[in-house]
Amino acid sequence: MTKNLGNAKPNAPVREIKPSPFSRMAPALFPLVVVAVGYIVGKQFLGF
Repeated sequence: MTKNLGNAKPNAPVREIKPSPFSRMAPALFPLVVVAVGYIVGKQFLGF
């Protein structure tokens, strides 16, 4: 059946998804994690 009649029920109820505190802080913490890992790798392998 290829015709869209527009009267189908949605499979899942529509509800608002609340983001967790970690998902809101993750973009801000990502550069700090990259700098920390870079520092550790540089100190370990490059002798900085």
